[in-house]
Amino acid sequence: MSKVTIDDLRGLLASSLPDPVLVLTGGRLRIEPADAETAGASDVITRADLRARLDGEEATDRELDLIAATLTTAIVQRGG
Repeated sequence: MSKVTIDDLRGLLASSLPDPVLVLTGGRLRIEPADAETAGASDVITRADLRARLDGEEATDRELDLIAATLTTAIVQRGG
């Protein structure tokens, strides 16, 4: 099972890539540019969507942990 972690989300927030997105590909999570179009990759969350969930606030570990758990549940429900 692929599990989204706080480190995954912090990496997405800190990414130097233009318009980064956390994707699931081959059972692994990685950060790619939104236009990468990697075969078989499934978008998990974009940096813009993550920032929107944080509502402009600085990301605390607690908030990121809750978001990570929600995203992990979504991956499991999709069969990832």
